[in-house]
Amino acid sequence: MKFADVFKLSIPVFMGYFPLGIAFGILSNKLDVSAFIAVALSALAYGGAAQFMMISLFSVGTSFIEVFIVSYLVNLRHTFYGLALLRDYKYLKFRIFNIATLTDETFAIFKSLKIDDINERSCVFTWLNFLSWSYWLLGTIFGCVFGNLITIDMSGLEFSLTALFIVIVIEMFKNECNYKVLGAATLFGILGVVLLPPKLLLVGSMLLCFIFIVAFKDRL
Repeated sequence: MKFADVFKLSIPVFMGYFPLGIAFGILSNKLDVSAFIAVALSALAYGGAAQFMMISLFSVGTSFIEVFIVSYLVNLRHTFYGLALLRDYKYLKFRIFNIATLTDETFAIFKSLKIDDINERSCVFTWLNFLSWSYWLLGTIFGCVFGNLITIDMSGLEFSLTALFIVIVIEMFKNECNYKVLGAATLFGILGVVLLPPKLLLVGSMLLCFIFIVAFKDRL
């Protein structure tokens, strides 16, 4: 797969990451967080929704330990992503970088790709992760620098990543129609909404999915 093909794969990610990166930069300005801190968070933490939460917590004087714990819980889903990509990441080049820059959207794209050659897989994974990271970082820089000049209504923009992830998952399902996994995920999501409080919804639903995958991994 050529770089041009990887770039095409990254275009939907750009449409979600760049504007949300701008929104993050604008929020940082409004909370009087320095551009250096905002850009550093996007470059090093690269946490999407967790970054919005972190910047808000820092602005009200929350301790580093509390921010760490909450950020870990928000990003707990990446633990399950890692388990699902163990085979794909085996012998992968630049593995540390690819682990650090894995996101919801790149995970979904990776699972939809069928690349057997390890060299080609290393190239595709690395470039796609790098491009996605760059889009978020450039959006943050743009928002920090030009945020005060932007007056458009950006309400609802936070849903763009959710919409993007849903579209990618649908495409992934088309490539591999696993109704057992889809049915289990839907069931556990509904049970989570009905039985769990909002603060435990994400963690509880993922825990149920994890138990299901471990228990029935040979039958899926």
